[in-house]
Amino acid sequence: MIKTFLPTYLRTAAESSEELLTVAEACAELRVSKGTLYQYIHSRQLASIKLRSRRLISRSAIRALVEKLTIEATT
Repeated sequence: MIKTFLPTYLRTAAESSEELLTVAEACAELRVSKGTLYQYIHSRQLASIKLRSRRLISRSAIRALVEKLTIEATT
């Protein structure tokens, strides 16, 4: 068994295949600027968590935003 040194809150997320991305990684994933990403976060369209000074975004939150924007674009 591989011993992991991740904190419990990150370990449970990783074990459930829920990957947390940094702001830079989320920007790259969505292909948007940092400012646009923060607009989505502050308008509560994109869920995120803050750990000390780090803002992290889950892949499922990114998928939810893309689905929401896709639905809005088709209506």
